[in-house]
Amino acid sequence: MGLGKGYKLSVGKTDGVGWSMGLFKRLKTPKATISITLEKGEFSLRDPLIGTVNVSSSEDFDVDEIRVEFEVTEWTCATQSMEIEGNQRTVTARQTNRIHEGKTAIAGMMHVTDGFRKDFPFSINLPQGVPPSYQGKNATNTWKMKGVLAVRGRPDVTSHQMEVRINP
Repeated sequence: MGLGKGYKLSVGKTDGVGWSMGLFKRLKTPKATISITLEKGEFSLRDPLIGTVNVSSSEDFDVDEIRVEFEVTEWTCATQSMEIEGNQRTVTARQTNRIHEGKTAIAGMMHVTDGFRKDFPFSINLPQGVPPSYQGKNATNTWKMKGVLAVRGRPDVTSHQMEVRINP
């Protein structure tokens, strides 16, 4: 299947009549990094999460937004002894549920250039009704977060997902 009459496939920039960048460049994540630095190691549900999103780039591209994404998961384990076909057996059920996920924009649209380096401070109020971090024998609540550079038409640049300790 071809591209059709009048279109050409190009790895670099085109003359502006078709795509603004080549197909292969659209498939690659921009050459940039994003990381999150938190003000402290543990936070309370009652206090805002304070930190900085750190961005650097070695390529020009347009950013739709810079955001922080949260995910809270709950892992549970239940064990029960029961009779199966006349034999006593121990049955264990494990379950993982995502109990909250959220996205908070830190900055909006911007053009990032080669050599760009900037820190974006943030203060995010934690959601109400979501349990704090917990580690027990049969249950665990885990808060994780990551930074995202949302890039239209290309894969987003994401930081490593990090665990955050949230106390009651």
